[in-house]
Amino acid sequence: MGQEEKSTTKNRILLAEDNPVVRKGAEHFLEQWGYETIMANDGDEAWSILEKDHSIRLAIVDWNMPGLSGIQICQRLRTRKGPYVYTIIFSARKSLEERIMALDGGADDYLVKPCKPSELRARLGVGRRIVETAMAPFQAETAPANEPPAPEKPETSETPDEVPDKE
Repeated sequence: MGQEEKSTTKNRILLAEDNPVVRKGAEHFLEQWGYETIMANDGDEAWSILEKDHSIRLAIVDWNMPGLSGIQICQRLRTRKGPYVYTIIFSARKSLEERIMALDGGADDYLVKPCKPSELRARLGVGRRIVETAMAPFQAETAPANEPPAPEKPETSETPDEVPDKE
């Protein structure tokens, strides 16, 4: 695997959201932050992508989507054989009980829509650290010496304050 391919693979993220307005807004921020965003319009499409593409290590999934729900995707991810995918449920559901249900169901994190982009970025940073730390022993064995880190794109002040909350 070449240096450029590693950098791209490292920053791939699945965004599973059935609302096109929310999907477009989130995609805008993800691309601004240097992620290669793989889009899914529903839960079935998201699961199909995750089953075929094991280079995806981060996922943001809506709770309520046609096909599989975000919780069902999390449950399947936790029982399959394959690389770990750090998964954030992104939902308008606000109750403590629903957050707990999502985390108990296999989600690594939970964000309520709408959210501040800075919070989403910070939580994705946590996910990246966890995934990269878990993969470090394997990457050290195969990575070429002196490989530079993936570049991060700077935040701009010309962005809206929140990611939309339309489910």
